[in-house]
Amino acid sequence: MTEHQRLFLVQARSDFVVFEWLQKQQRNGELPASHALHYLQMATELLGKSHGWRHGPQAMSHRAFVPFLLSLSTNRDAQKRLGFKGHNANWEQLIRKSSALAEQIQNLAPTLAQNGPNPEYPWPPAAPAHAPVEHRFELWDDLETTAAGRQFLNLITRLFANAEAFL
Repeated sequence: MTEHQRLFLVQARSDFVVFEWLQKQQRNGELPASHALHYLQMATELLGKSHGWRHGPQAMSHRAFVPFLLSLSTNRDAQKRLGFKGHNANWEQLIRKSSALAEQIQNLAPTLAQNGPNPEYPWPPAAPAHAPVEHRFELWDDLETTAAGRQFLNLITRLFANAEAFL
């Protein structure tokens, strides 16, 4: 791992710790989901950027997590590290199913959300009518209440725990 990758990973992990804390607060009814989603978006973006920096400087873009996740579908080291042995259709299916949720999380960045819901700023930008803290994010409900969402969050947790092995 290069020093640039390490820097992005250190920040990503810190943001992920904050996400986990905010997730607990949200589950207890103490905070709206927008705060946890904001940190999840930032943490996963930085994890993707950490991966991207192995090839040198990266363009300033919020589109970093999905390409990283898709690259894992053929990464046998990552597959083994995360408990999937040999050529495993379950691994490929997990990545494929996870990529749809990853895309939604990636698109929470205000510049990618454009005029739609994002966890950072009221929208639409030209004439705000909605505040993130008042919005019910269906994505959050999917992450918290569906098997696919819980599996995705478990994958993210495992990726952060083992990141050095495949960055």
